[in-house]
Amino acid sequence: MTLIWQTPCTTLYLALFSWLLYKSPDSQYKVEDKDTPEYDFIIVGAGSAGCVIANRLSEISEWNVLLLEAGREEPLVAEIPGLVRLLEQTDIAWPYRTQADENSCLIDKGCPWSRGKVLGGTSTINFMLYVRGNPEDYNDWEKLGNPGWSYEDVLPYFKKSEDNNNEDILIGNSKYHQDGGYLSVERFPYTTPDANIILRALDEIGLENMDINAESQLGSMNLQTTSRNGSRQSTNKAFLRPIRDKRSNLFIKTRAFVTKIVIDTSTKQALGVEYTNTLTGKRKTVMAKKEVIVSAGTLNSPKLLMLSGIGRIEELEKHDIELIQNSCVGRNLQDHVTFTGIPCQIEGRNMPSCSQKLKDLKYYQSTNRGPLSNVGVTTISAFFRTDYEKIETAPDMQFIFGAGSDSIVYYDQFYVFPILLTPKSEGNVTLNVTDPIWGAPVIHARYFTDDSDMKRLIQGVRKALKLFDTKAFKDNNFKFNETSLPPCTAYQFNSDEYWTCVIKQYSRTLYHPVGTCKMGPKTDPEAVVDSQLRVHGITNLRVIDASIMPNVIRGNTNAAIIMIAEKGSDMIKEKWSCGNNT
Repeated sequence: MTLIWQTPCTTLYLALFSWLLYKSPDSQYKVEDKDTPEYDFIIVGAGSAGCVIANRLSEISEWNVLLLEAGREEPLVAEIPGLVRLLEQTDIAWPYRTQADENSCLIDKGCPWSRGKVLGGTSTINFMLYVRGNPEDYNDWEKLGNPGWSYEDVLPYFKKSEDNNNEDILIGNSKYHQDGGYLSVERFPYTTPDANIILRALDEIGLENMDINAESQLGSMNLQTTSRNGSRQSTNKAFLRPIRDKRSNLFIKTRAFVTKIVIDTSTKQALGVEYTNTLTGKRKTVMAKKEVIVSAGTLNSPKLLMLSGIGRIEELEKHDIELIQNSCVGRNLQDHVTFTGIPCQIEGRNMPSCSQKLKDLKYYQSTNRGPLSNVGVTTISAFFRTDYEKIETAPDMQFIFGAGSDSIVYYDQFYVFPILLTPKSEGNVTLNVTDPIWGAPVIHARYFTDDSDMKRLIQGVRKALKLFDTKAFKDNNFKFNETSLPPCTAYQFNSDEYWTCVIKQYSRTLYHPVGTCKMGPKTDPEAVVDSQLRVHGITNLRVIDASIMPNVIRGNTNAAIIMIAEKGSDMIKEKWSCGNNT
């Protein structure tokens, strides 16, 4: 782990960070260590979806529910918003990377794609931004042959989880929001003055401040976050901790790396899973009387299906895996792509000393307040249409703001990140060639293989540059840093050719991969699951996570994943609570 705060007290700061990294409030809970051979439901992955499903299914006291997670308990350090950037450098994240290609991530020969490896999954290491996407996203899902997934159908499930704590959002807005759910949604208690300056500048260029999760998404907002009182609300903290010691029918095993779904090859029925305890190396098999639910995420869910014999023939044959169900697992990979951003230098900004940063950390520990109780300017976001977007109510571009260093709350330069919301380019996920079980999945992002994606992003850059002409930026000495980046110095600075070069060299993910277990009807050759999230061709097996999205939504994905888990849980309850076992 590397910090940019190279001063004599950095060692102490690192020591405090490391201490918090290995302290966990979850240590009070007893981790299930019984060798129970059979459960009603087995959930693979305790991430944004898995924690929700475990909560909802264990509401039925007659059902025994097993939740398996490859990572460990959520550490205290994950609760501190201002330290979020450091989390992906620790053992609570899968250190995945994309493969090198000729169109993107050139400077690093591939892009980092960290995912959560901890209770709460990626909701434990993300920036906590609460964005639902656009109604047209879900209407499109239904049009693709997925009944029950229109915006009207999914809105109640967004609200079901929600405990919205900002009165200005709640009052007069009951159609879109509510309080009383498990998931706390609120603005951070501290807002940096820079955030308000950016909001004023966005308003100047026509992006009006509004609730982007309500009637219209076209505008700007100081976003609400999945937080409570200045502390992260991962799905572990929101959905598991309140019920973990109260429901004797919920069993949670950490350090449980699932290597295979047990499937009866003659009946094509999922029977259970095999997993390995990564601390002891002991292998176990547990059986599911009702269903196995895969919620391992967009990268690990397709990996597990393929290891279990569900996938494309040519891919499984490479690894001598017996084919049980021919399926386009791992295809349709979509992601929100950006680049290192447009630099904004704040002239005259004095950086705090390391000792001040230590004081801020101690102050946060005692009060949950101060600079570390937020994520800097990253809560500011805006959504707009380029000339290429034909739907008048839907954006195809997003602005996010943030420091480009390890620290997101101490900076004298921040960046404007134009985000492509509606990529046409698609990638894929395949198994590791040398070690398909324990090796990282092979990720081909294939950004910019469709030329229209670059055209939209360039137009996003042009819109972002208008911010530097606003009164808000000029009055506060926010200046466009016109330093040309190598190797793009060969092009005229600020030309379309220059930005095309920069975007290809310095490509970055927004960590929103989706689609590798696509939801769709049997008539869709790429569909892996149906509209009930059941794997085509296999009984008693569902996938419930971001991988089922037919198309990536127009916004940050965590809120939508929680919604999918809420809706999927009700689908399961509807099947098994009424005695309908067909």
